[in-house]
Order: sequence, then C-alpha cells, then structure tokens
Amino acid sequence: MKMIPTLAFLFLGLLCYAHSPEKLELGIYINRIDAFDIKTGTAKIDFWLWGRRTGNNKPILATLEISNGQVLQSGEIIKKQEGKIYYECKRYSAIIACRVNLKKFPFDKQTLKICIEDSESLIDQMIFSADKKNSRIDPSWRLNEWSISELRCFSDDHLYPTSFGDPDVKEADGSSRYSRLNIEVDLIRNGDFMSKCFKYFWAIIVSAIVGLAALWIRVIDCDARFGMTVGALFANVGCSFIIAEKLPDSPELTVAELVSYISLGVILILLLESIISLWIYNQEKVITSKRLDHIAFWGISAIYSASVVYILYGV
Repeated sequence: MKMIPTLAFLFLGLLCYAHSPEKLELGIYINRIDAFDIKTGTAKIDFWLWGRRTGNNKPILATLEISNGQVLQSGEIIKKQEGKIYYECKRYSAIIACRVNLKKFPFDKQTLKICIEDSESLIDQMIFSADKKNSRIDPSWRLNEWSISELRCFSDDHLYPTSFGDPDVKEADGSSRYSRLNIEVDLIRNGDFMSKCFKYFWAIIVSAIVGLAALWIRVIDCDARFGMTVGALFANVGCSFIIAEKLPDSPELTVAELVSYISLGVILILLLESIISLWIYNQEKVITSKRLDHIAFWGISAIYSASVVYILYGV
C-alpha cells in the first residue's frame, strides 16, 4: 500500500514530462543588409540561422518560416550531432517587411525585425529560446545611408485569432499561439545634425529667405518684387516634391515636410502682404506702405526663425 503514492507520483511526473513542450535554441548571424527601402518598407537581408535541440535528431530548420518576410534563396542544411545535442545551420537570403517610423525624418532611427516561427508546432509543442551569446551582425557590414546601433535577439509567443483549421488547436476561442524568435536591428541614419540640416532644409529655408528679401524691393517695382516671391514659391514646391519622392504615402507629417509647409505658408503670407502693401501705396499712403513692409519683414522673420529652430531642435 505504501508504494501506491510513490508510483502515482512517478506516473504523474512522466505524464507531465511527456506533455511538456520541446525546447529549441535558435541563433542568427547577419552577413549583410543588401538594401533597405523606407519608401516600400522592405529590407533584403543575408543571414545564417542555426538551431540546437537535446534528446533527438528530428529536423529543425525544415519547418521554420519567416512570418514577416519571404525567403528568396537558401543553401544546404549543415547537420551535426555531438552526444545528445543535435545541430543544424543554414544560410538564407530573404526580403523582410518593416514598419518604418518617419515622424522624425531625416533624424529618424529605424528598426528591422525578423520574426521566425515553426509552421507545424504550437507553443504547447515547442518553445524557442534565443542564442543571445552567439547572435551577431558582421562588423564589416556597411550601408551608405545607415549605421547599426544595436542588435537584439529574444523569444516570445505570438497569438493568431484563428486556428487555421488545425484540429490540434484546443483554444476555446479558436485562436492559435506559436513560439516566435525575434531579431531586431536598430539603424541610425548617417550624418551629424548640421549635415542633415544642410542636405534636407537648406534649399527650403533659402526659398523663404528669398521671399522675405523681396520685401525690401519697392512695392511699385511689381515685376521684381512679385517675381522673387513667386519664384520662391515654386522653389519651395519643388523641394517638397523631392522630399515626397523619398517617403511612402502616410498621413503623418515628418520633420522635413513640416518645415517645408511652414516655409510655404510664410511665402504665401509674404505674397499677400505685397498685395496689401501695393493697395496701400496706390491710396497714396507711401509711408504706411513702407512701414507695413518693415514690420512684416522683422515680424515674419522672427516667427519663422523661431518656428524652424523649435522644430529642428525639438527632435
């Protein structure tokens, strides 16, 4: 009779072990990021992926998939076994879909993320762990516009609100949960603050300065005064198109677009001021017209300068 509790305990232990999920350690070595296109939100990445498990030599990489991308090309699987540890390694080239945050463009930082799951095993069947010690990115890699800030490798689980028709899914709401390996690479846009300001904002700011300078031309010299203002307007619109070509369609304003639109608004106000000043001049109020030009120049210059400085240094 005394053996019954012991046997029951051993039986329960074996039962729990039999139903415990298998543990799989995964790691990655990124050879290079061949292309990162913020307009399409995609990156082409070449990398090695490996996995280790203990206790059996069932295939590891055959059922793994990139949930946020597509494999373009892959090499042969390298297989090794040492004692109870089974190891596989394979090289991949893949296109990854990325979420880009362009609110601070061109002072932005972006994160490339690779998500890897097992297409056949739910989380109660397999759990991933990250090989953080050996996961790296090639230090010799260079991309013209970007520099690497940090690489992170970690595992979590991902819930899908569907069973995909799988009869093995036991969730009451029909959802399915899979273990996931996440690899995140933080990228910082190359260039210091002043070089980015000169590259992206110089032409925009110059167009506003040209519009302001037109206020020092006599209002009766209509061709010169209005010609400069209209020229500044077209120059600003041209700069806006150049910036828009670099960015995807988005309802969110970037820093570059905000500065461009403020400059455009200033030029429109200057054009309106010149019309009003000319009307006052034609009323034979020459002094009043000149005073309006001077007040408009210094007032608009101060407000515009303060706005641009606040936006640029606010990032």
